Amino acid sequence: LELHRKNEACNSCHRKIDPMGFAFESFDPVGRWRTHYPKPRLEIDTSTTLSTGEAIPDIVAFKQILLKREDDVARCLVKKMLTYATGRILEPIDRGESDRIASELAKKGNRLRELVHLVATSEIFLNK
Repeated sequence: LELHRKNEACNSCHRKIDPMGFAFESFDPVGRWRTHYPKPRLEIDTSTTLSTGEAIPDIVAFKQILLKREDDVARCLVKKMLTYATGRILEPIDRGESDRIASELAKKGNRLRELVHLVATSEIFLNK
């Protein structure tokens, strides 16, 4: 990863996204908790510094940061879910409906079950 980040074209994005990924390193590829990499058996270090300069020691601290930005996280998840559900990239014309879904989702407590329902009954999904 270090070599990859030295490439200027790659670094502009990776300096923002890599630190968030490091917080999740304690989860293996299928989501089980781990404290060491299997081969070679190295201890996992999840501490990192975000592109904002904020240091985070582990996934618990990262969760606290995300909770402070719950609306942003929910809005992003709405867009990603709509993109997945429709099989296409959202366009500017979709913004009103995605904003409506995000607003409705917030009123319902930002629950994943509600998000699935709102996406499946949205104009964007029904008219794909």
